[in-house]
Formats: sequence, structure tokens, C-alpha cells
Amino acid sequence: MELASPARPILTYGTYPLLAAVSGAVGWAAATHRLGVPQSAVLALLTVGTIAFAFTIERRNPLLERWRMTRDTFVGRDLPFIGLAFAVEQIATMGVSVVAARLVPSGGFGPLARVPLPLQAVVVLLGLDLLWYVYHRAAHTLPRLWRAHGVHHAPSQVYVLMHPVFHPLDLLVSRFVISLVVFRFTGATPDAVFLALAVLNLQQTISHINSDIRTGPLNYLLVGAETHRWHHGAGERVNYGSVLPVWDMVFGTFVYEPGRVPDRLGLDDPTSYPDPRGFHATLAWPFRRAVTPVAVGGAETGG
Repeated sequence: MELASPARPILTYGTYPLLAAVSGAVGWAAATHRLGVPQSAVLALLTVGTIAFAFTIERRNPLLERWRMTRDTFVGRDLPFIGLAFAVEQIATMGVSVVAARLVPSGGFGPLARVPLPLQAVVVLLGLDLLWYVYHRAAHTLPRLWRAHGVHHAPSQVYVLMHPVFHPLDLLVSRFVISLVVFRFTGATPDAVFLALAVLNLQQTISHINSDIRTGPLNYLLVGAETHRWHHGAGERVNYGSVLPVWDMVFGTFVYEPGRVPDRLGLDDPTSYPDPRGFHATLAWPFRRAVTPVAVGGAETGG
């Protein structure tokens, strides 16, 4: 589907630079200990502030009306997953912090700990995204993993507040297993990890916004709304990266089509997956024995 010229060019082209500038300035000040505030608190404030600002922008400058958040989609479908995601993320973050405190020196270790903070953060992001890419692509291929991951693709809309609609198994892999492996073995300092997480939170929030935000060539450097919505397109098998598109480019799954959006979002066959409005049934789905073929990335295969 072709997009028309922006209805509000200032919001279309100015929203991301403003968010990135504020997040970058605050994140750098916190990473270099100039704020006198715990980094965990700064990260929480950045996350909440980014979500609130992005939510306001998508209400003022929506991309497509049919992708809008409604009371039914938020209260009847998304809210239980958001509450569960918050709890799981807190538990996973606490677990990573406890384990990392025992296994990783406070000043990092090895060659990476001696390079500048921005370079450390880039290496952390590359590591996080590589492991996420491998898991994410497997979750679209292997039936049992798809049973957990498919809940994130069940909505036929993409907007800021549906981003946390994940099965807790997905969250535990991304927030605990992958994070712990990268933090344990790269040797990056906690300040660099904080910077990487600040970038990750910004990109994951903005990539799900239902607003006409265009960032041009920056799409080849960072995953944003213009590329990630193609990952949610029905029938699409592209753009598995979370923050950086580099691994999609390396493995041939990168798509960026300026001025176009998918004709339809969500599952190829909505009847192949439980309706996420059935919260408990959706949570139980990965653990149930498959009695009929399930759709994995559009192909029928045994589960």
C-alpha cells in the first residue's frame, strides 16, 4: 500500500530526531554519572517518557486509522499481557543483575572494557541483536517456539502500547537468557550496558508506533517503525532484528520500502492461533499437545 504525502510534516520528520536527542543527552549524562540519579531510575523514566510521548504523537498523527488502539484492543486484549510483561521483566532484570553481580567485575573485563563507552555499547547491541535474531527467526520457524512467539503477531494492528504483548517465555529468553549471555561474555562495563539498554528501549518503542514517522537512510542503521512494521505484515518473513538491521542485511532478510506499508498486519491465518483475548488459553498454548497442524510463518506444519 502506497503512502500519501505526510499530513503533518513536522511530526513525520521531527518526532524521531527529538526523541533521539533527548534520550541521547539524558542517557549519556547518566552513563557518565553527571545526574546523581541511579541509572535504573533514569532508564525507567526514559522508557515511560518515550512511551508517553510516542503515544501522544500517534494519537495526533496516526498512520492508519485501522491500526489505532481502541478500548477493546487495549482493555480486552493487551492489558493483561502488559501487566504480565512488567512483572516478568522486573523478575528477569533482577535475576540478570544478581547473576551479573556475582560473575561480572563491576568495571568490566578484557579488551572491550578499555575502549570508549559508545563503542562498548555498540558491541553490546550487536551481541544482543545477533542472539535475538537467531532466536527470533527460529521462533518463526519451529512450531513449538512459534506457539509462544505468535501472540506478539496475533494483533492486526501495530501501536505503541501493543509492544509488550509477548508470551512470558519470549520475554524470559530476550530479557534474561540473551541479556545474561551478552553481559557475561562481552566484558562491557555497566555504563556501556546502560547506554545499550537506553538505545534498545527507544528503538523498540518507536518501532511499534502507529504514526507516519519517516527517518530515511537512518533505517539502514537502526530498526524503526518503517522497517519493523514489515516484520508484522501478514505473509512477510523479514526484518527480524530488534535494534540494528545489520544481521538482517547479512542474512538477506532486510526490507525497507520507503513510502509503502504492508496491506495487512497480523497472522497469515488468524484461525491458526488462539485469540489473544483469551489470555489464559494463549498462555497455555505453547504447553499443549498439538492435535492439528499449526501455521508457522505461513506454512502448515505439525506442532
